[in-house]
Amino acid sequence: MLYVTTRTDCETFTAQRALSENRGPDGGLYLPFQRPVLDQLGPSMNQAVAQVLNLLFQARLTAWDVDFTVGRYPVRLVQLRQKIIMAEAWHNPQWTFSSMVKNLSDLIAGRDQPVTGWTRIAVGIAVLAGMLAELKSEGLQEKVDISLVSGDFFGPISAWYGRSWGLPIGNIICCCNENNSLWDLLTQGQLRTDAVCIPTGIPQADVVVPSQLERLIFGAGGRGETERYLACCRRGGMYCPEEDTLSSLREGLYASVVSSQRMERTIRGAYGTHGYLLSRPSALAYGGLLDYRAKTGAIRPTLVLTGESPMLDGAFVAKALGITEEKLKTL
Repeated sequence: MLYVTTRTDCETFTAQRALSENRGPDGGLYLPFQRPVLDQLGPSMNQAVAQVLNLLFQARLTAWDVDFTVGRYPVRLVQLRQKIIMAEAWHNPQWTFSSMVKNLSDLIAGRDQPVTGWTRIAVGIAVLAGMLAELKSEGLQEKVDISLVSGDFFGPISAWYGRSWGLPIGNIICCCNENNSLWDLLTQGQLRTDAVCIPTGIPQADVVVPSQLERLIFGAGGRGETERYLACCRRGGMYCPEEDTLSSLREGLYASVVSSQRMERTIRGAYGTHGYLLSRPSALAYGGLLDYRAKTGAIRPTLVLTGESPMLDGAFVAKALGITEEKLKTL
């Protein structure tokens, strides 16, 4: 597969280039030259992961390769009530999705290579495809909403690409904390590119201008709109997309804001309702989903993506539940 960038289509690049560099020579972000099709994937999670990575990078992976690299069950889908499915993408010795991304990056790019932005997105698409393949094999035939932390926008853009390429994804719920520039963009039609970041207990969400938002602007408005956006970023001005672009941005994309003060209540509520433990990032995605449902009345099966174990945030989770960390380990 050949690649172009978000800033020019005058030159194509190899998949190896996209694997080894974060940006092209023009400063743009890599993306496939031709739109992939992801509607014919295998029934198992790791088989689907291998197929997507093979398509994007001309690799020759099998499900066994993925099994050997990240384990046979690297993601666990926990069904809760109210059509909520917790997608635990952290079942590895480091208890993080980042570790899974690194291991799969090493598999396709070779060890000692940095994890580029496109590699991280490609792995995100592949893992989403694997989750959806597993749900389909269990009998779920309808589209699935996705709720996840917005942050640098790696997760949402992975879901956005996956949906554009044929994965059965419905609405994408991007969950922000006090750093809610994406909410401003989608609801108010403006984004302040020189806003000051507010530090919270969820550093993944403490982002003012998401680094991968350029991809979404390009997908919704093309290169001309992308240049307008970048010009605003360079001068630190207010970005206001054209009306057609804003309409495209809002299509199937929803922003939810959950304050840091709600984290303890959300963790307590999820455990009381479902007997399920949330970390702070997963509480942000879970709380954002509840807000989305309350405001829209829409309830369909929803994957809540969780990228780290609650045990990595054990002190905070235990405090939220009113127990000791030792007691938390027994739950």
